[in-house]
Amino acid sequence: MVEAKRLKNYLLYAIGEIILVVLGILIAVAINNNNETKKVEADTLTVAKQIESKLVSDIQLISEVRTAIEVESDKYNRYLKKDKSDKERLEVLLEAPFLVTLSIQLLPINPISDSKLNEAISSKTELSDKLIEIEEDYNAIIIGLRLMDNTITKELISNLNHIKENYDWYEKLIIPNSNFTVDEYKYFGSTDYKNRVVHMKFLYADGYDGMLLDVQSSLKQKLEELRGLLRE
Repeated sequence: MVEAKRLKNYLLYAIGEIILVVLGILIAVAINNNNETKKVEADTLTVAKQIESKLVSDIQLISEVRTAIEVESDKYNRYLKKDKSDKERLEVLLEAPFLVTLSIQLLPINPISDSKLNEAISSKTELSDKLIEIEEDYNAIIIGLRLMDNTITKELISNLNHIKENYDWYEKLIIPNSNFTVDEYKYFGSTDYKNRVVHMKFLYADGYDGMLLDVQSSLKQKLEELRGLLRE
């Protein structure tokens, strides 16, 4: 009976020890999960603020490029205007050689690249879902812009190649402060050159600027939505 009682006490003690060990493990796991959750939430917040800064920066960059496009659009319109003033004729004379060859500014926008983004989106929160949405929008935007960039760049190269292959004053286009002769300026008033200006206006001042306007509006909306979540 004594031995049986000792065995019973030992078993109860052993079971108690096992329960304590299991409870300790469960508590440790819970603490670790809680710490991991807090780390992911902190990383998500850090990434969200970085993306907020990128949105602000890219929206400003788009505004600057659109301002440059507006300047070029004014030049196209001045060139294509039928009844020009003496001042406008002089401006067109100076601007014409570079309208469809060099005077183009494209948007240098980059995708979202943050090593912590994949960790952040694992939290499955409204904020992380918004970050995924913004990343996907950026990827789609950049694909569209790159296609248009390539189209415009090919047009510029085509115009440069045409002049290089047909006119001996090509170097004056690429050497700063070169002076064209009266005969050389005649090409910039030709129907061929006018058609190239019309086409570049269509691609750049109308098409590309319209695309940038849509991108700018989209990024502004995403910025507003993101800031709304950060204020919560």
